[in-house]
Amino acid sequence: MTETPMDGTPPRNGPDARDWFAPPAEQPSDITYSGALPRPMPTAPPSVPIPGKLKPPSDVRVWPPLEPEEEDRSTQPFPALRTNRKPPQLNTPPTPPAPPAQPPAETTAEPPARGEPAQVTSTQTTSTQVASTPARRTGLLVGGAVLSVVLAVGAPTVFGYQAYKYGRPDDVVQVVPPGQAGVWQHVSWRVTVEKIKDPTGKPERSDRQWLRIVATRTALDAEGAIRHGQPAEVKLTDHAGRTWQVEMVNNETPPDTKDNKIGTPYRLEMMGVVPPSVADEVEVALRPSSYRDVPGQSAEDFVKAAFTSTERDDHVLRFRR
Repeated sequence: MTETPMDGTPPRNGPDARDWFAPPAEQPSDITYSGALPRPMPTAPPSVPIPGKLKPPSDVRVWPPLEPEEEDRSTQPFPALRTNRKPPQLNTPPTPPAPPAQPPAETTAEPPARGEPAQVTSTQTTSTQVASTPARRTGLLVGGAVLSVVLAVGAPTVFGYQAYKYGRPDDVVQVVPPGQAGVWQHVSWRVTVEKIKDPTGKPERSDRQWLRIVATRTALDAEGAIRHGQPAEVKLTDHAGRTWQVEMVNNETPPDTKDNKIGTPYRLEMMGVVPPSVADEVEVALRPSSYRDVPGQSAEDFVKAAFTSTERDDHVLRFRR
């Protein structure tokens, strides 16, 4: 069966009409070869370079330039010079010759007489000293270690305690008799204590007692007038050392120095709560402030005076009742 080729050209009709897959007319129909097959041509083995017959490289060194062939490039060691010089001697102290070893002297120990203590020979003493040397060295090492630990732990503690005591020195307590005034840094202080009812209006309780504390401040001179700062601390204390805090209710002291008149008393009213059992015996401990309000002083001078001043808030006025 004849099929139309893929390009759409129909088969030819005539003497050359052949099938599409038929061989051309000039090719014999039987192409089978029945003779002997030709031998394959031998192939030469890969060439192996022979030593001594390699072609020298064709590249030429450009830099550095070649040295002249007639120049001798061999290296020769310098000949040794014959001389009588000796190497310099080091500044080392001469080693003294060791003393000749002497044999230990043989001592004949005589038996002690009856009733006399036996004498210890020099050989026994030497052995005892040698035996005690390691024990002494161990004791020194242990003692040094203990001392180092004590210094390492105790030195920071002592330094911290000294810094704490410098910032918070021990109080200097000035006891003021009942009804009298206590004077400190050109200022006179008076204190009175009285019982009051609960200012909040709540029912009275049997386990607490309200107290009103009135402190009166009076400037004695111009220096006292500039020391009009509020007390650094006010508290109630008893003979057993217990303390109770108080709260400031009213302060009539003028905030400006020029308004503080010399000899004029200014009231500071405070309140506190204590147990009823100590309400009649508690005392007032008042710590005056070291603040100084100098008129016309600049901020720089104020800071400089604050850092250079040696005055501390360590003075306490204790008012007896």
